[in-house]
Amino acid sequence: MRFVLIGLCVLLAARAQAGEPVFEEYTVSHISSVVVVRIIPPSTEFVDEMFLSRMVGAPANFAGKYVLTYWGCGTQCQRVAAINVETGAVFYPGDGGAANGVCFELDSRLLIVNPIDREGARQIPDWFYTYFYEITDEGFRLLGKSRSGLSSPCGTAQGV
Repeated sequence: MRFVLIGLCVLLAARAQAGEPVFEEYTVSHISSVVVVRIIPPSTEFVDEMFLSRMVGAPANFAGKYVLTYWGCGTQCQRVAAINVETGAVFYPGDGGAANGVCFELDSRLLIVNPIDREGARQIPDWFYTYFYEITDEGFRLLGKSRSGLSSPCGTAQGV
């Protein structure tokens, strides 16, 4: 057990030195047992309602009270949305798009869009960034972006 704690401390220190937000810095204290009953998308988004409606009945999988969902919209294109299970409100990080999936955890408010490891970062195009967001009751807040790649694995829940 002692070695596991030491290893975790070393991992957190490495990420902190890299200037990356880490899941443990954005923990939530409560996990909702409610499931999505209704969807209330922003008035500017109409095309996504079909994809969002598939989440009715889904339990929280992100930040304790959100269902994070994503779906393809073409080559290297995903739409990303978070649905509040308690209110049905829908939030999009940034422009709601991703090119390389997302990473998130049930007990953290941190969302990483376009995660890429350090090795892969050497081969990415000039326009590509990994984005770090925090979800709040008002929506997503951009914490920062990076082109250098993640210094450690990207969390437990991942998707492309």
